[in-house]
Amino acid sequence: MLYRIPILLLVLMFLPDTIASAHHSYAAEFDANAPATIEGEVVEVWFKNPHVRYYVKVVNEDGSETIWDTRGLSPVKLVRDGWTKNTIKVGDRIKLFGHTGHTNKTIMSIIDVTLPDGRVLTSRSVAYDIEEEEK
Repeated sequence: MLYRIPILLLVLMFLPDTIASAHHSYAAEFDANAPATIEGEVVEVWFKNPHVRYYVKVVNEDGSETIWDTRGLSPVKLVRDGWTKNTIKVGDRIKLFGHTGHTNKTIMSIIDVTLPDGRVLTSRSVAYDIEEEEK
């Protein structure tokens, strides 16, 4: 029975590394060469780890509607920049600029958000800012 405790501790010791290594690559999911701007109504707010998400209903040119899955940085990083879970609410009409997905063109990695009152919030990683400065 006592031999199980060291085995359990060993498994728990490596568990956080396993979870952390499962994080996806930005370049694998999003196309930095495909920036886009969308505007629509927020239908769901997901202010949770690993990334804040806003589901936005966009009316297409033909009148049909598409729900976009837009993703920002982690809540901790956004809160440090002044965002809260109430900064963007269901029903808000917002404009988003970001990179679309490689295969799923209705997902977006948020770079900037224009709020209903005209304020612009940024959800940029440091790596993005460094790349922009190098251009």
